[in-house]
Amino acid sequence: MTMRTPIQCSQCSMQSICVPAGLVPSDVEILDKSSREPHLYNKRSVVFSEDRPLTSVFAIKSGSVKCYTIDSNGKQQITSFHLVGDIVGLEALANGKAATYCETLETSMLCEIKLNKLFAQELPKVENNLLQLMSRRLANCSKHYLNIVNTSAEQKVIAFLLSISTHMHQHGLSRNEYRLPMTRTDIANYLGLAVETVSRIFTSLKEESLIDTKQSILTINNLNALERRVA
Repeated sequence: MTMRTPIQCSQCSMQSICVPAGLVPSDVEILDKSSREPHLYNKRSVVFSEDRPLTSVFAIKSGSVKCYTIDSNGKQQITSFHLVGDIVGLEALANGKAATYCETLETSMLCEIKLNKLFAQELPKVENNLLQLMSRRLANCSKHYLNIVNTSAEQKVIAFLLSISTHMHQHGLSRNEYRLPMTRTDIANYLGLAVETVSRIFTSLKEESLIDTKQSILTINNLNALERRVA
């Protein structure tokens, strides 16, 4: 992990969804100087570990991460993926410990926001925004659970691809072409499917010209058709 001098909060493209959202400029400056620290992580770096003390949350400025648990047999279970614009570590607000492992999927820039210094500023809008972020996280968890329980294997994969498409669109990026940093094995683990099943579905979607893949770039050729498949 290395450090890099970041742009200021007031100039950051993530301000609309990050902790500083809604603050007046003077409050943002206070937060910028007191509470955050940038970190550059290499691919497959562990940001934090399950059950270890965690006193910060991390805003993803670039790159992506996966969060997972490890059972008594040493088997990894992926609980979530997070992309640019997401904040990870919110679960630690409950008891000061990380609920999962967090590992980068690629070289990633994360902005560490130190909670003790953040709350010491007593900025009500910051606390409100944290509650909104946590509420959004719970809603996403509920959606994922329903997707796992009530849909076919093909629908699971398509819904996953569409969720990333929506995320990219919400952050001002292309919803039809984006990097897919996770492996087929990771996707299968997250969706509760066999790797062979995920690979077969990708191949089928490509043969139908609904998507294209080139290395880690995924292109959606027919967004409406994919949406109809999961409707």
